[in-house]
Amino acid sequence: MVENKQDARIIRTRQTIRRIGLDLMTSQPDFSISTLLDRVKITRGTFYRHYRNKEDLVADINRVLIEQLSQHTQEQFRVARVIAVISERAVFYNSVLNQQVDQIFYQDLMTRLRAQMRHQLAEVKDDSLRQHLAYQWEAIVAGFFACVAKWLDDSMNMSQPDLLNEFAEIWRLNISTTGQTGLQLFDFTTPA
Repeated sequence: MVENKQDARIIRTRQTIRRIGLDLMTSQPDFSISTLLDRVKITRGTFYRHYRNKEDLVADINRVLIEQLSQHTQEQFRVARVIAVISERAVFYNSVLNQQVDQIFYQDLMTRLRAQMRHQLAEVKDDSLRQHLAYQWEAIVAGFFACVAKWLDDSMNMSQPDLLNEFAEIWRLNISTTGQTGLQLFDFTTPA
């Protein structure tokens, strides 16, 4: 029973370190471990029980954020849900997309998204069509992140449904005609 309490404390401490680390990554990208320790109110020894160094902490934060986002891109890139996840961490995503903070995150995110896209396209037997769809996917994702970056830079000046409608307008979506295009890998519907 005592072991479970200890496990819960360890989990809470790790979550607190991640949360404060994420805040510092966006507000002070060159933060020191000492700054983190002061904010989290833990000792250096406690930090090093959880992480080897600052880079290990950043990698762990990135892994968690990529997992959260990629839950909504597994079988299909669910645009509305991805927008919602980005909105929840708007300060972080704005710093990544507009201020080039934590570029490793963006590289790792794109690596994960591309792996998911390749998995989705594995069933396409025609090599030429698969390549065609992959290029279209790349263009759509690049456009998506460019628009999201602009939206974040403009202080999210339109609602999430309006942003989703903006994407639909950009790609002039007619769901009945997206069969053999890269758009088939995306879901532009609004969640219920």
